Amino acid sequence: MAAATEREKAEKKRLQAFLGEILRVGAIKGFQYFTLYLRGREELLCSIINELKPESGVPLSTHISTEKSSELPLNKSSLMLSIGTQQRLSGLAHMNIGLPPASPSDKEITPVAPDQTLFLIAGYARYNCPYVWIRSHHHRLVNLTHASSADKDNPLKLNATNNWGREEIHLWDILAELVHLCTVPAPRNPFALDLVYFQQLPLADRVTSTGAMVWLLQQILKSSGNKEYTGKVFEDLHDVTKLHFHSMQQWAREKLPQQQQQQQQQRPAGGGYRPGVQRGPTAVYGY
Repeated sequence: MAAATEREKAEKKRLQAFLGEILRVGAIKGFQYFTLYLRGREELLCSIINELKPESGVPLSTHISTEKSSELPLNKSSLMLSIGTQQRLSGLAHMNIGLPPASPSDKEITPVAPDQTLFLIAGYARYNCPYVWIRSHHHRLVNLTHASSADKDNPLKLNATNNWGREEIHLWDILAELVHLCTVPAPRNPFALDLVYFQQLPLADRVTSTGAMVWLLQQILKSSGNKEYTGKVFEDLHDVTKLHFHSMQQWAREKLPQQQQQQQQQRPAGGGYRPGVQRGPTAVYGY
């Protein structure tokens, strides 16, 4: 009994750490292949581009992952958890309840571009671990020809979520796997940055946004090990760090003189110290 209690505490602690990652990462923008939308404490929406397009003057082959992409759509059994597995994991087989999201995908109100697919990443306390659901363009990813409408809300069978109980899994592990699944051909670096996005931000926003991205890329590198994208993430970290400090210097040059001028204007007349001038009570206190 004591061992089970300790295990439950450890699982809850891990889930809380994952929810903390959702809160910290959910507002960060500036990726090339996906966009995040924070929705509540337990849910994160992720919109991922469907097709990798070549950049001007850059061969597409330089951005393609060496790992073979899956041919879409996949069979339901290979991409989604079966209802039997869901009921076993949820512990609600006696009620015929699996692992549904908080709301069905048919009720999803988040607008999605035609060339993107929306996913829901959630760490519901009742499941005690994270799961991912497709929220749009289901038929592009999975063959649901002979499936019921309820099958659209089956959670995905991902390596990251399957290994949750055995390995240290972070939010960015799930994001990397989703990009590799959704984008064709799969990009070599799922976390590639859109530096133009940062450069076009107002100065104050650029300082905070690049600072947040620097933190996130550092976290990815700390836990990624020797992944295929590690080197590319390091290159992007170098570029965004350089932009961050350049923006900080620019902000200091523009803002510090203004602050000094405001301080001088707010300083009371005659209240400053002048060397060689004797100041008695009348001069200081006005009597």
